[in-house]
Amino acid sequence: MIIKKFTAKTEAEAIALAQKELGDDIMIMTSRYVKPKGLFAFLRKKQVEITVAKEEEAPEPGKKIRAGVSEIDALRVAAEKAEKEKNEKEPEKEVRSTHSENYDRSEALAVEEKLDNIQSLLEQKLSKDLARKEAEEAKKEEPEKEEETDKNKQERIDFLKLLYNTMIDNEVGEQYANEFIDEVEKNFSPDMSMETILAHVYQKIILKFGKTECITPADHGAKVVFFIGPTGVGKTTTLAKLASKFCLNEYKKVALFTTDTYRISATDQLKTYAGILGVPFHIIYTTEELKENYERYKEYDYILVDTAGHSHKNEEQRADTEQYLHALDEIAQCEKFLVLSATTKYKDLLAIADAYRELTSYKLIFTKLDETTTYGNLLNVRLHTMAALSYVTNGQNVPDDIEVFNAQGAVKKLLGGSD
Repeated sequence: MIIKKFTAKTEAEAIALAQKELGDDIMIMTSRYVKPKGLFAFLRKKQVEITVAKEEEAPEPGKKIRAGVSEIDALRVAAEKAEKEKNEKEPEKEVRSTHSENYDRSEALAVEEKLDNIQSLLEQKLSKDLARKEAEEAKKEEPEKEEETDKNKQERIDFLKLLYNTMIDNEVGEQYANEFIDEVEKNFSPDMSMETILAHVYQKIILKFGKTECITPADHGAKVVFFIGPTGVGKTTTLAKLASKFCLNEYKKVALFTTDTYRISATDQLKTYAGILGVPFHIIYTTEELKENYERYKEYDYILVDTAGHSHKNEEQRADTEQYLHALDEIAQCEKFLVLSATTKYKDLLAIADAYRELTSYKLIFTKLDETTTYGNLLNVRLHTMAALSYVTNGQNVPDDIEVFNAQGAVKKLLGGSD
C-alpha cells in the first residue's frame, strides 16, 4: 500500500493533486488544516493536508470500502467549494508528501527460512567456530527487528485504546465502543498505520448511523406527521421550525393540529406560530375530530400533529396517544417522529424509546444539541432502536435552528474532532 500526504489551499485541490499523481483509485484517510511554515508563514492562510492511500495493485471495481469512503469524500469536497473561491488569490500551494514505511512480514519469513538453510549447510561443511560466528551475527540483527515490530505493535494498541477512551468520553455505550474496536482487532497487524485504523473505525460508525430519513410528501393527499415524545424535549418548537421551512422555503400547504389538551401554553404557542405563518390550526379532542379535520385538509401537502408530552410511565396518557397515532392508518399516509433531547440520561433515553416503540414505529429527532458537548446518545439510541435519524435542533430560533442529521459531522465529534 502507498500512503502519501498532499497539501493545498483547499481539500478539493489536494485531492486533485493526489489523483493526478496516484490516479483516481485513492482512499482519503484524513483531512486537516495545517499552519504554513517558513519565515513569512504568518502572511499565509491555513492550508488543507490530506493523507491518501492507494493499493499497489488496483482494487476490484466497486470494492465496498472504496465506494464508502468516496461518498464521504464527495460530501467534504462539496463543502470546500465556497472556500476555494474565497482563496483564489492565495500564494501558490505547497505540496508535501511523505512515504510511510511498512514491514513486510512475508519477506521476513523468507529471510529466516533462508538463514536456516545456510546454517544447516555450515554445520555440515564448516568448522564449529565458523558456524558459531554466523549464528552470533544473526542474533545481533533479530532483536532489533523484534524490538521494532514490538514497538510498532504497541503504538497501534495505544492508538486503539485512545480511540476507545475518546468514544467513552463522548458517552458512546461501552458495548458499541467495544464492537468497533473488536472489528479492527480482527484484522490487526503491527504494521497497520494509525490512519488506516482511524479510517476503518470512522467508516464503521458512519455505516452504523445508516441513511438519514426526513419527512417526504405523500403519494397522494396530505402526509400526516405526528410528533411524539416526553414533556420538555421541544416537540412544539421543532414542529414549528419544520412548518416554517415547508411554508417559507418550499411553498407547501401546511395545516397544524394539536392533541395536547393538557397544556394550554403549548396550544397557545402553536396557535401563535400558525397565525404568523397564515396556516390553519385546530385543537383535536377526539379521534373522530382528527378524522373529520383530515378530510377538510386532505388536499394539503402536510398536516403536522403535535401530541401531548407525558411520562413514558403514565399508562392512561400513553393509551390516548396510541389511539391518535393509529386513527388515520386506513385513510392517510402517516409518519411518526420521536423527539428526544440529547441532554437526557442514557438509561432514560432507552426507557423512553422502548415505551414509544410499543405504541408505533418511528424515526428519530434529537433536540438541544447546543446544550451538550457529547453526541454518544445519538448513536446509542440509533443502535438500540434501529430507527432512522432525521433532524437535529441546536437552539430555540424558528425556523433557523434545525437541520438534517449529518452522520459525518457526528462521527467526527465522536472520534475527538471538532466542527
